[in-house]
Amino acid sequence: MTQKMDAVFLADTVHVTSTGPTAQAIGVRDGRVMRVGSRDEAAEWDARDVVDFGGATITPGLIDAHSHAVSAGANRRGVDLSGCRDLDEVVRALLSQPDDEDSPWLLGWSFDPNLFGSATPDNRFLEPCGDRPVFVKMADGHSGIVNAAGLRLAGVTGREVFASHSSVVCDGDGEPTGLLLEDAALSLVSGRVPPLSPEAQAASLLALLHGMAATGLTTLSLLDLNPRSLGTLAALEESGDLPLRLRCSPVFDPGADVASELTRVVDLQGIGGRRWLIEGVKFVLDGTIDNGTAWLEQPDTFGDSTQSLWHDPDHFRWAVRELAERGIATATHAIGDAAIREAVAAIAGMTPAQRERAPHRIEHIETMPDDLLDAFARSGAIASMQPTHSTLYVWPDHQDEWSRRLGPVRAQVNGFRFRDLVDAGVTVALGSDWPVAPFDPRGVIADARLRRPHDREDQGLTFPRQALTAEMAVEGYTRAAARAIGWDDRVGTLEPGRYADLAVFEGDPLSEGAEAFAGTAVVATAIGGSLLRH
Repeated sequence: MTQKMDAVFLADTVHVTSTGPTAQAIGVRDGRVMRVGSRDEAAEWDARDVVDFGGATITPGLIDAHSHAVSAGANRRGVDLSGCRDLDEVVRALLSQPDDEDSPWLLGWSFDPNLFGSATPDNRFLEPCGDRPVFVKMADGHSGIVNAAGLRLAGVTGREVFASHSSVVCDGDGEPTGLLLEDAALSLVSGRVPPLSPEAQAASLLALLHGMAATGLTTLSLLDLNPRSLGTLAALEESGDLPLRLRCSPVFDPGADVASELTRVVDLQGIGGRRWLIEGVKFVLDGTIDNGTAWLEQPDTFGDSTQSLWHDPDHFRWAVRELAERGIATATHAIGDAAIREAVAAIAGMTPAQRERAPHRIEHIETMPDDLLDAFARSGAIASMQPTHSTLYVWPDHQDEWSRRLGPVRAQVNGFRFRDLVDAGVTVALGSDWPVAPFDPRGVIADARLRRPHDREDQGLTFPRQALTAEMAVEGYTRAAARAIGWDDRVGTLEPGRYADLAVFEGDPLSEGAEAFAGTAVVATAIGGSLLRH
Protein backbone atom coordinates (compact mmCIF):
# COMPACT_ATOMS: atom_id res chain seq x y z
CA MET A 1 0.00 0.00 0.00
CA THR A 2 1.39 3.42 -0.99
CA GLN A 3 2.09 5.71 1.96
CA LYS A 4 0.41 9.10 2.01
CA MET A 5 2.88 11.93 1.68
CA ASP A 6 2.84 15.04 3.87
CA ALA A 7 3.57 17.37 0.96
CA VAL A 8 4.46 17.50 -2.71
CA PHE A 9 6.50 20.41 -4.08
CA LEU A 10 6.26 21.11 -7.81
CA ALA A 11 8.36 23.35 -10.07
CA ASP A 12 9.28 23.42 -13.74
CA THR A 13 12.86 22.54 -12.74
CA VAL A 14 14.00 20.55 -9.73
CA HIS A 15 17.76 20.00 -9.45
CA VAL A 16 18.10 16.86 -7.40
CA THR A 17 21.87 17.47 -7.33
CA SER A 18 24.11 20.15 -8.82
CA THR A 19 25.12 17.85 -11.69
CA GLY A 20 21.80 16.13 -12.46
CA PRO A 21 19.33 14.57 -12.72
CA THR A 22 16.46 17.06 -12.92
CA ALA A 23 12.83 16.49 -12.06
CA GLN A 24 9.64 18.48 -11.50
CA ALA A 25 8.27 17.08 -8.27
CA ILE A 26 9.40 16.11 -4.79
CA GLY A 27 7.29 14.07 -2.40
CA VAL A 28 7.96 14.53 1.33
CA ARG A 29 7.07 12.35 4.30
CA ASP A 30 8.26 12.73 7.90
CA GLY A 31 10.67 15.48 6.93
CA ARG A 32 12.51 13.48 4.27
CA VAL A 33 12.36 13.20 0.50
CA MET A 34 10.26 10.17 -0.31
CA ARG A 35 9.88 10.46 -4.09
CA VAL A 36 11.27 12.44 -7.02
CA GLY A 37 9.52 12.52 -10.36
CA SER A 38 7.71 14.43 -13.09
CA ARG A 39 4.53 16.47 -12.81
CA ASP A 40 2.61 13.64 -14.45
CA GLU A 41 3.96 11.13 -11.95
CA ALA A 42 3.20 13.46 -9.06
CA ALA A 43 -0.43 13.68 -10.16
CA GLU A 44 -0.75 10.07 -9.02
CA TRP A 45 0.81 10.63 -5.61
CA ASP A 46 -1.40 10.79 -2.53
CA ALA A 47 -0.45 13.88 -0.51
CA ARG A 48 -2.01 16.05 2.17
CA ASP A 49 -0.65 19.24 0.63
CA VAL A 50 0.57 20.23 -2.85
CA VAL A 51 2.56 23.42 -3.47
CA ASP A 52 3.23 24.40 -7.09
CA PHE A 53 5.99 26.95 -7.62
CA GLY A 54 5.34 27.14 -11.36
CA GLY A 55 8.32 28.32 -13.40
CA ALA A 56 10.66 28.57 -10.39
CA THR A 57 13.65 26.30 -9.75
CA ILE A 58 14.03 24.06 -6.72
CA THR A 59 17.54 23.13 -5.57
CA PRO A 60 18.92 21.39 -2.51
CA GLY A 61 19.05 23.87 0.34
CA LEU A 62 22.32 25.80 0.31
CA ILE A 63 24.93 25.15 3.02
CA ASP A 64 27.39 27.81 4.15
CA ALA A 65 30.46 25.77 5.08
CA HIS A 66 32.07 28.58 7.11
CA SER A 67 30.11 31.11 9.14
CA HIS A 68 30.29 32.92 12.47
CA ALA A 69 26.58 33.72 12.64
CA VAL A 70 25.92 32.82 16.26
CA SER A 71 28.96 34.43 17.89
CA ALA A 72 28.80 37.59 15.77
CA GLY A 73 25.06 37.68 15.19
CA ALA A 74 24.03 37.47 18.84
CA ASN A 75 26.02 40.60 19.69
CA ARG A 76 25.63 42.68 16.56
CA ARG A 77 26.35 46.22 17.62
CA GLY A 78 27.68 49.15 15.69
CA VAL A 79 27.92 49.55 11.94
CA ASP A 80 28.92 47.42 8.98
CA LEU A 81 31.95 49.17 7.46
CA SER A 82 32.33 46.91 4.45
CA GLY A 83 30.93 49.55 2.11
CA CYS A 84 33.28 52.34 3.20
CA ARG A 85 35.74 53.47 0.55
CA ASP A 86 38.12 55.64 2.63
CA LEU A 87 39.04 56.35 6.24
CA ASP A 88 36.94 59.53 6.44
CA GLU A 89 33.89 57.50 5.44
CA VAL A 90 34.67 55.02 8.21
CA VAL A 91 34.71 57.83 10.77
CA ARG A 92 31.44 59.26 9.45
CA ALA A 93 29.81 55.84 9.68
CA LEU A 94 31.02 55.38 13.26
CA LEU A 95 29.80 58.81 14.35
CA SER A 96 26.39 58.20 12.75
CA GLN A 97 25.57 55.53 15.32
CA PRO A 98 22.72 56.41 17.65
CA ASP A 99 23.57 56.73 21.33
CA ASP A 100 23.39 53.46 23.25
CA GLU A 101 22.35 53.97 26.86
CA ASP A 102 23.93 50.62 27.77
CA SER A 103 27.36 51.28 26.24
CA PRO A 104 29.58 54.30 25.51
CA TRP A 105 31.43 52.47 22.72
CA LEU A 106 31.38 53.28 19.03
CA LEU A 107 31.70 49.94 17.26
CA GLY A 108 32.26 48.80 13.69
CA TRP A 109 33.03 45.61 11.83
CA SER A 110 34.18 44.37 8.40
CA PHE A 111 36.63 47.27 8.04
CA ASP A 112 38.81 46.74 4.95
CA PRO A 113 42.50 47.14 5.95
CA ASN A 114 43.28 48.13 2.37
CA LEU A 115 41.87 51.56 3.24
CA PHE A 116 45.21 52.32 4.91
CA GLY A 117 46.96 51.96 1.56
CA SER A 118 50.67 51.37 2.07
CA ALA A 119 50.65 52.94 5.56
CA THR A 120 50.84 50.83 8.72
CA PRO A 121 47.40 50.68 10.37
CA ASP A 122 47.02 52.71 13.57
CA ASN A 123 44.33 54.65 15.41
CA ARG A 124 45.19 58.23 14.42
CA PHE A 125 42.36 58.39 11.89
CA LEU A 126 39.89 57.89 14.77
CA GLU A 127 40.82 61.19 16.50
CA PRO A 128 37.61 62.92 15.22
CA CYS A 129 35.65 60.50 17.43
CA GLY A 130 36.90 62.44 20.45
CA ASP A 131 36.76 60.91 23.91
CA ARG A 132 34.26 58.17 23.10
CA PRO A 133 35.92 54.73 23.07
CA VAL A 134 36.04 53.18 19.59
CA PHE A 135 36.63 49.54 18.64
CA VAL A 136 36.69 48.53 14.98
CA LYS A 137 37.08 44.93 13.84
CA MET A 138 38.98 44.39 10.58
CA ALA A 139 37.41 42.42 7.76
CA ASP A 140 39.93 39.60 8.26
CA GLY A 141 38.39 38.85 11.67
CA HIS A 142 41.85 38.56 13.21
CA SER A 143 42.70 42.19 13.95
CA GLY A 144 41.17 45.42 15.14
CA ILE A 145 41.79 49.11 15.80
CA VAL A 146 41.06 50.79 19.13
CA ASN A 147 41.32 54.53 19.74
CA ALA A 148 43.19 56.07 22.66
CA ALA A 149 40.04 56.34 24.79
CA GLY A 150 39.26 52.68 24.19
CA LEU A 151 42.79 51.62 25.11
CA ARG A 152 42.56 53.56 28.37
CA LEU A 153 39.15 52.13 29.24
CA ALA A 154 40.32 48.58 28.53
CA GLY A 155 43.59 49.09 30.43
CA VAL A 156 45.75 48.07 27.45
CA THR A 157 49.38 49.02 28.01
CA GLY A 158 51.34 47.19 25.32
CA ARG A 159 53.17 45.15 27.93
CA GLU A 160 50.74 42.23 27.82
CA VAL A 161 52.09 38.70 27.37
CA PHE A 162 49.92 36.06 25.67
CA ALA A 163 49.87 32.26 25.79
CA SER A 164 49.35 32.15 22.01
CA HIS A 165 50.93 34.33 19.32
CA SER A 166 48.88 37.52 19.68
CA SER A 167 50.13 41.07 20.08
CA VAL A 168 49.36 44.66 20.99
CA VAL A 169 51.32 46.60 18.37
CA CYS A 170 53.42 49.43 19.80
CA ASP A 171 55.34 52.34 18.31
CA GLY A 172 59.06 53.05 18.75
CA ASP A 173 58.41 54.48 22.22
CA GLY A 174 56.59 51.36 23.37
CA GLU A 175 53.16 52.98 23.27
CA PRO A 176 50.18 51.06 21.76
CA THR A 177 49.28 52.25 18.26
CA GLY A 178 45.75 50.89 18.57
CA LEU A 179 46.35 47.88 16.33
CA LEU A 180 45.54 44.54 17.98
CA LEU A 181 46.49 41.24 16.33
CA GLU A 182 44.71 37.93 16.97
CA ASP A 183 42.10 36.78 19.49
CA ALA A 184 43.99 37.04 22.75
CA ALA A 185 44.80 40.70 22.10
CA LEU A 186 41.35 41.50 20.73
CA SER A 187 39.71 40.01 23.82
CA LEU A 188 41.42 42.65 25.98
CA VAL A 189 38.99 45.14 24.46
CA SER A 190 36.01 43.04 23.40
CA GLY A 191 35.72 41.81 26.98
CA ARG A 192 35.19 45.42 28.11
CA VAL A 193 32.33 46.12 25.70
CA PRO A 194 29.04 45.55 27.56
CA PRO A 195 27.17 42.64 25.97
CA LEU A 196 23.59 42.88 24.85
CA SER A 197 20.99 41.55 27.24
CA PRO A 198 20.05 37.87 26.75
CA GLU A 199 16.74 38.95 25.23
CA ALA A 200 18.43 41.35 22.82
CA GLN A 201 21.01 38.71 21.87
CA ALA A 202 18.27 36.23 21.01
CA ALA A 203 16.35 38.80 18.97
CA SER A 204 19.48 39.89 17.12
CA LEU A 205 20.46 36.33 16.26
CA LEU A 206 16.97 35.32 15.16
CA ALA A 207 16.71 38.33 12.84
CA LEU A 208 20.07 37.44 11.31
CA LEU A 209 19.13 33.79 10.79
CA HIS A 210 15.89 34.76 9.07
CA GLY A 211 17.85 37.11 6.83
CA MET A 212 20.22 34.27 5.96
CA ALA A 213 17.37 31.87 5.23
CA ALA A 214 15.90 34.47 2.87
CA THR A 215 18.98 34.07 0.63
CA GLY A 216 18.48 30.32 0.09
CA LEU A 217 20.56 29.02 2.99
CA THR A 218 19.22 26.08 4.98
CA THR A 219 22.33 24.97 6.92
CA LEU A 220 25.25 26.81 8.50
CA SER A 221 28.56 25.36 9.65
CA LEU A 222 29.51 27.59 12.58
CA LEU A 223 33.20 27.50 13.39
CA ASP A 224 33.63 29.47 16.59
CA LEU A 225 30.99 28.24 19.01
CA ASN A 226 31.15 30.11 22.30
CA PRO A 227 29.65 28.10 25.19
CA ARG A 228 27.83 31.29 26.24
CA SER A 229 25.82 30.95 23.03
CA LEU A 230 24.20 27.71 24.18
CA GLY A 231 21.67 29.57 26.30
CA THR A 232 20.78 31.83 23.38
CA LEU A 233 20.15 28.88 21.06
CA ALA A 234 18.09 27.05 23.67
CA ALA A 235 16.03 30.17 24.36
CA LEU A 236 15.28 30.64 20.66
CA GLU A 237 14.02 27.08 20.29
CA GLU A 238 11.70 27.54 23.24
CA SER A 239 9.72 30.00 21.13
CA GLY A 240 9.81 28.10 17.82
CA ASP A 241 11.95 26.34 15.26
CA LEU A 242 15.11 27.96 13.94
CA PRO A 243 14.89 28.91 10.24
CA LEU A 244 18.10 26.98 9.45
CA ARG A 245 20.04 23.98 10.71
CA LEU A 246 23.15 24.92 12.67
CA ARG A 247 26.20 22.68 13.03
CA CYS A 248 28.33 24.29 15.73
CA SER A 249 32.02 23.57 16.37
CA PRO A 250 34.02 24.88 19.34
CA VAL A 251 37.52 26.29 18.82
CA PHE A 252 40.48 24.44 20.31
CA ASP A 253 42.39 27.14 22.21
CA PRO A 254 46.06 27.03 21.07
CA GLY A 255 47.18 28.68 24.29
CA ALA A 256 45.46 26.25 26.68
CA ASP A 257 46.78 23.09 28.29
CA VAL A 258 46.34 20.65 25.44
CA ALA A 259 45.02 17.70 27.47
CA SER A 260 42.49 19.81 29.38
CA GLU A 261 41.37 21.51 26.19
CA LEU A 262 40.88 18.15 24.49
CA THR A 263 38.60 17.06 27.33
CA ARG A 264 36.62 20.30 27.09
CA VAL A 265 35.89 20.09 23.36
CA VAL A 266 35.14 16.36 23.47
CA ASP A 267 32.64 16.84 26.30
CA LEU A 268 30.73 19.40 24.22
CA GLN A 269 30.10 16.99 21.35
CA GLY A 270 26.48 15.98 20.83
CA ILE A 271 24.87 18.80 22.80
CA GLY A 272 22.05 20.31 20.76
CA GLY A 273 18.41 21.04 20.12
CA ARG A 274 15.91 20.38 17.38
CA ARG A 275 17.85 22.21 14.68
CA TRP A 276 21.28 22.83 16.20
CA LEU A 277 24.03 20.44 17.16
CA ILE A 278 27.57 20.72 18.51
CA GLU A 279 29.75 18.58 16.28
CA GLY A 280 33.40 18.76 15.27
CA VAL A 281 36.27 20.95 16.47
CA LYS A 282 37.96 23.92 14.85
CA PHE A 283 41.71 24.53 15.01
CA VAL A 284 43.46 27.79 14.09
CA LEU A 285 47.03 27.27 12.91
CA ASP A 286 47.75 30.82 11.78
CA GLY A 287 46.29 34.28 11.40
CA THR A 288 45.98 36.23 8.16
CA ILE A 289 48.34 37.39 5.45
CA ASP A 290 46.96 40.94 5.50
CA ASN A 291 47.99 41.59 9.11
CA GLY A 292 51.25 39.63 9.02
CA THR A 293 50.16 36.76 11.28
CA ALA A 294 49.88 33.97 8.71
CA TRP A 295 52.37 31.08 8.79
CA LEU A 296 54.44 31.15 5.62
CA GLU A 297 57.35 28.98 4.59
CA GLN A 298 59.30 32.16 3.85
CA PRO A 299 58.64 35.55 5.52
CA ASP A 300 56.40 38.00 3.72
CA THR A 301 57.86 41.11 2.12
CA PHE A 302 57.62 42.93 5.47
CA GLY A 303 59.49 40.14 7.28
CA ASP A 304 56.27 38.95 9.00
CA SER A 305 54.11 35.79 8.96
CA THR A 306 56.88 33.47 10.15
CA GLN A 307 55.20 31.36 12.84
CA SER A 308 52.14 29.41 13.84
CA LEU A 309 49.70 30.71 16.44
CA TRP A 310 50.64 27.53 18.30
CA HIS A 311 53.85 27.84 20.28
CA ASP A 312 54.32 24.09 19.74
CA PRO A 313 52.66 22.68 16.58
CA ASP A 314 53.37 19.17 17.90
CA HIS A 315 50.46 19.76 20.26
CA PHE A 316 48.23 20.50 17.27
CA ARG A 317 49.16 17.21 15.62
CA TRP A 318 48.56 15.29 18.83
CA ALA A 319 45.11 16.84 19.35
CA VAL A 320 44.03 16.20 15.75
CA ARG A 321 45.05 12.55 16.02
CA GLU A 322 43.19 12.13 19.32
CA LEU A 323 40.01 13.60 17.84
CA ALA A 324 40.31 11.52 14.67
CA GLU A 325 40.63 8.37 16.77
CA ARG A 326 37.40 9.32 18.55
CA GLY A 327 35.59 9.89 15.25
CA ILE A 328 35.32 13.65 15.77
CA ALA A 329 35.57 15.85 12.69
CA THR A 330 38.08 18.69 12.49
CA ALA A 331 38.30 21.94 10.56
CA THR A 332 41.70 23.65 10.54
CA HIS A 333 42.20 27.30 9.67
CA ALA A 334 45.35 27.34 7.54
CA ILE A 335 45.99 30.37 5.31
CA GLY A 336 49.75 30.41 4.71
CA ASP A 337 51.62 27.66 2.86
CA ALA A 338 53.45 26.49 6.01
CA ALA A 339 50.15 26.21 7.90
CA ILE A 340 48.51 24.36 5.01
CA ARG A 341 51.43 21.94 4.83
CA GLU A 342 51.14 21.25 8.56
CA ALA A 343 47.38 20.62 8.29
CA VAL A 344 47.79 18.41 5.21
CA ALA A 345 50.47 16.36 6.98
CA ALA A 346 48.23 15.87 10.01
CA ILE A 347 45.39 14.54 7.86
CA ALA A 348 47.66 12.47 5.62
CA GLY A 349 49.08 10.87 8.75
CA MET A 350 45.71 9.53 9.84
CA THR A 351 44.87 5.90 9.27
CA PRO A 352 42.24 5.15 6.61
CA ALA A 353 39.90 4.09 9.41
CA GLN A 354 40.32 7.43 11.16
CA ARG A 355 39.58 9.38 7.98
CA GLU A 356 36.54 7.18 7.40
CA ARG A 357 35.03 7.93 10.81
CA ALA A 358 34.66 11.70 10.26
CA PRO A 359 35.59 14.34 7.68
CA HIS A 360 38.67 16.50 8.17
CA ARG A 361 38.91 19.76 6.32
CA ILE A 362 41.22 22.71 5.87
CA GLU A 363 39.86 26.26 5.89
CA HIS A 364 40.82 29.22 3.66
CA ILE A 365 43.95 27.87 1.83
CA GLU A 366 45.11 31.20 0.38
CA THR A 367 48.57 30.47 -1.04
CA MET A 368 49.92 27.07 -2.02
CA PRO A 369 52.72 25.94 -4.38
CA ASP A 370 52.27 23.05 -6.82
CA ASP A 371 53.93 20.38 -4.69
CA LEU A 372 51.67 21.24 -1.75
CA LEU A 373 48.58 21.12 -3.96
CA ASP A 374 49.60 17.61 -5.02
CA ALA A 375 50.09 16.59 -1.40
CA PHE A 376 46.71 18.08 -0.53
CA ALA A 377 45.01 16.01 -3.22
CA ARG A 378 46.68 12.81 -1.96
CA SER A 379 45.91 13.45 1.72
CA GLY A 380 42.15 12.95 1.68
CA ALA A 381 41.60 16.42 3.14
CA ILE A 382 38.54 18.45 2.17
CA ALA A 383 39.04 22.09 1.15
CA SER A 384 36.74 24.78 2.55
CA MET A 385 37.18 28.13 0.81
CA GLN A 386 35.52 31.53 0.54
CA PRO A 387 35.47 33.03 -2.98
CA THR A 388 34.65 36.59 -1.93
CA HIS A 389 37.87 36.84 0.09
CA SER A 390 39.64 36.88 -3.25
CA THR A 391 37.23 39.21 -5.08
CA LEU A 392 36.51 41.83 -2.41
CA TYR A 393 39.90 42.17 -0.71
CA VAL A 394 42.36 41.33 -3.50
CA TRP A 395 42.64 43.86 -6.32
CA PRO A 396 43.21 43.14 -10.01
CA ASP A 397 46.41 45.25 -9.99
CA HIS A 398 47.65 43.37 -6.89
CA GLN A 399 48.38 46.60 -5.04
CA ASP A 400 46.27 45.44 -2.11
CA GLU A 401 47.84 44.55 1.24
CA TRP A 402 47.47 40.77 0.73
CA SER A 403 49.29 40.86 -2.62
CA ARG A 404 51.99 43.28 -1.51
CA ARG A 405 52.88 41.12 1.46
CA LEU A 406 53.08 37.90 -0.56
CA GLY A 407 54.89 39.18 -3.65
CA PRO A 408 54.05 38.16 -7.22
CA VAL A 409 54.67 34.39 -7.15
CA ARG A 410 52.94 33.53 -3.89
CA ALA A 411 50.05 35.87 -4.73
CA GLN A 412 49.43 35.65 -8.46
CA VAL A 413 50.65 32.09 -9.16
CA ASN A 414 49.96 30.27 -5.90
CA GLY A 415 46.97 32.24 -4.63
CA PHE A 416 43.38 31.05 -4.10
CA ARG A 417 43.54 27.85 -6.16
CA PHE A 418 39.84 26.99 -6.23
CA ARG A 419 39.74 25.50 -9.71
CA ASP A 420 43.10 23.76 -9.41
CA LEU A 421 41.87 21.92 -6.32
CA VAL A 422 38.60 20.90 -7.99
CA ASP A 423 40.48 19.70 -11.07
CA ALA A 424 42.81 17.69 -8.80
CA GLY A 425 39.80 15.80 -7.46
CA VAL A 426 39.59 17.55 -4.08
CA THR A 427 36.16 18.16 -2.55
CA VAL A 428 35.89 21.97 -2.35
CA ALA A 429 33.18 23.32 -0.06
CA LEU A 430 32.27 27.01 -0.29
CA GLY A 431 31.13 29.54 2.27
CA SER A 432 31.11 33.19 3.23
CA ASP A 433 33.02 33.48 6.53
CA TRP A 434 30.42 36.07 7.57
CA PRO A 435 30.93 38.69 8.98
CA VAL A 436 34.27 38.80 7.15
CA ALA A 437 32.30 38.96 3.88
CA PRO A 438 28.58 39.12 2.97
CA PHE A 439 26.64 35.93 3.66
CA ASP A 440 24.39 35.90 0.58
CA PRO A 441 25.32 32.69 -1.29
CA ARG A 442 23.97 34.03 -4.57
CA GLY A 443 26.70 36.67 -4.56
CA VAL A 444 29.38 34.21 -3.47
CA ILE A 445 28.44 31.76 -6.22
CA ALA A 446 28.43 34.58 -8.78
CA ASP A 447 31.85 35.86 -7.68
CA ALA A 448 33.29 32.32 -7.84
CA ARG A 449 32.21 32.14 -11.48
CA LEU A 450 33.10 35.70 -12.53
CA ARG A 451 36.34 36.17 -10.54
CA ARG A 452 35.27 39.71 -9.69
CA PRO A 453 32.59 41.30 -7.49
CA HIS A 454 29.31 40.49 -9.20
CA ASP A 455 28.01 44.03 -8.68
CA ARG A 456 31.10 45.80 -10.10
CA GLU A 457 31.04 45.13 -13.81
CA ASP A 458 33.83 47.63 -14.46
CA GLN A 459 36.31 45.92 -12.12
CA GLY A 460 39.00 43.66 -13.53
CA LEU A 461 39.41 39.98 -12.70
CA THR A 462 41.43 38.39 -9.93
CA PHE A 463 42.79 34.87 -10.48
CA PRO A 464 40.78 34.32 -13.70
CA ARG A 465 42.21 30.80 -14.14
CA GLN A 466 40.53 29.81 -10.88
CA ALA A 467 36.98 30.52 -12.09
CA LEU A 468 34.45 27.81 -11.24
CA THR A 469 31.62 26.70 -13.48
CA ALA A 470 28.04 27.13 -12.29
CA GLU A 471 27.89 23.41 -11.49
CA MET A 472 31.12 23.55 -9.46
CA ALA A 473 30.00 26.59 -7.50
CA VAL A 474 26.56 25.18 -6.68
CA GLU A 475 28.21 21.87 -5.80
CA GLY A 476 30.38 23.80 -3.34
CA TYR A 477 27.26 25.04 -1.57
CA THR A 478 25.40 21.72 -1.63
CA ARG A 479 26.95 18.25 -1.89
CA ALA A 480 30.56 19.32 -1.25
CA ALA A 481 29.56 21.38 1.79
CA ALA A 482 27.51 18.46 3.09
CA ARG A 483 30.57 16.20 2.79
CA ALA A 484 32.70 18.80 4.58
CA ILE A 485 30.42 18.73 7.64
CA GLY A 486 29.83 14.98 7.52
CA TRP A 487 26.14 15.32 6.73
CA ASP A 488 26.19 14.05 3.15
CA ASP A 489 23.80 11.25 4.15
CA ARG A 490 21.29 13.89 5.29
CA VAL A 491 21.57 17.08 3.23
CA GLY A 492 23.21 18.42 0.08
CA THR A 493 20.98 16.64 -2.44
CA LEU A 494 17.25 15.96 -2.87
CA GLU A 495 17.68 12.24 -3.35
CA PRO A 496 15.15 10.00 -1.60
CA GLY A 497 16.01 9.49 2.06
CA ARG A 498 17.66 12.89 2.50
CA TYR A 499 16.08 15.65 4.58
CA ALA A 500 13.64 17.70 2.54
CA ASP A 501 15.82 20.82 2.88
CA LEU A 502 15.41 22.88 -0.25
CA ALA A 503 15.59 26.35 -1.77
CA VAL A 504 13.21 27.78 -4.35
CA PHE A 505 14.67 30.38 -6.70
CA GLU A 506 12.90 32.51 -9.28
CA GLY A 507 15.81 31.82 -11.65
CA ASP A 508 17.99 28.77 -12.26
CA PRO A 509 21.48 28.90 -10.70
CA LEU A 510 22.78 26.34 -13.18
CA SER A 511 21.58 27.94 -16.41
CA GLU A 512 21.36 31.71 -15.98
CA GLY A 513 24.26 34.12 -15.98
CA ALA A 514 26.21 34.78 -12.80
CA GLU A 515 25.08 38.40 -12.42
CA ALA A 516 21.46 37.40 -13.05
CA PHE A 517 21.58 34.68 -10.42
CA ALA A 518 23.12 37.07 -7.88
CA GLY A 519 19.95 39.14 -8.17
CA THR A 520 17.38 36.39 -8.55
CA ALA A 521 14.63 36.22 -5.96
CA VAL A 522 14.38 33.52 -3.32
CA VAL A 523 10.77 32.40 -3.24
CA ALA A 524 10.99 30.00 -0.30
CA THR A 525 13.14 27.58 1.66
CA ALA A 526 12.16 24.43 3.49
CA ILE A 527 13.70 22.58 6.42
CA GLY A 528 12.51 19.00 6.62
CA GLY A 529 9.65 19.90 4.31
CA SER A 530 8.49 22.74 6.57
CA LEU A 531 8.07 25.67 4.18
CA LEU A 532 9.27 29.20 4.89
CA ARG A 533 8.24 31.76 2.27
CA HIS A 534 10.42 34.82 1.70
